[in-house]
Amino acid sequence: MKENGHSLVETLVAIGILLVTAGVAVPALRAYAAEANLLAAGRAFRTEFRKASSIAVRGAVQTAIRFESGPDGAFYSLYADGDGDGVQSTDILAGIDRRVAGPVPLTAGLPGVRVGINAGVPAPPPEHGLLDTADPIRFGVSDMLSFSPLGTATPGTFYLAGESAQAAVRVTGGSARVRLMVWRGGRWMER
Repeated sequence: MKENGHSLVETLVAIGILLVTAGVAVPALRAYAAEANLLAAGRAFRTEFRKASSIAVRGAVQTAIRFESGPDGAFYSLYADGDGDGVQSTDILAGIDRRVAGPVPLTAGLPGVRVGINAGVPAPPPEHGLLDTADPIRFGVSDMLSFSPLGTATPGTFYLAGESAQAAVRVTGGSARVRLMVWRGGRWMER
């Protein structure tokens, strides 16, 4: 008679192989999930920036995304120019430049993603040196990203950080082109 089944040694070897494989795969899967969340957040902000540019061109009015903070945390709002001189902080406070959308919480809405810069990350080209971790929103001194009806924008960069990954949503001034870049493998890559 033939007996079917596996010996205890064979079963333990098979379980050992599965555990080693899982031990190698889990960190890679976690890194992949973290980068996927970071890219999803970057794409969401890139879409918002493009939408603001589209409103400016379509409506023939200056628009601006203003990054603000309050008692409930950081957020952003979209404003439209009300008096023909561009969106300005003083006009927002006076009620001249009206809020079109927002306030939207400045959390990426995805686990493990935050507005920030990880330590030791170099600046994306053409800049040089390491990024300053204290300033993840870089659109001039007012932290406003402005779009004109002519299709131009305030140049600057908005940084998102994950556990072990870094992303940048970069706006080019002359063309208002919005790009999503990721720091991977020792270099910045466009996504």
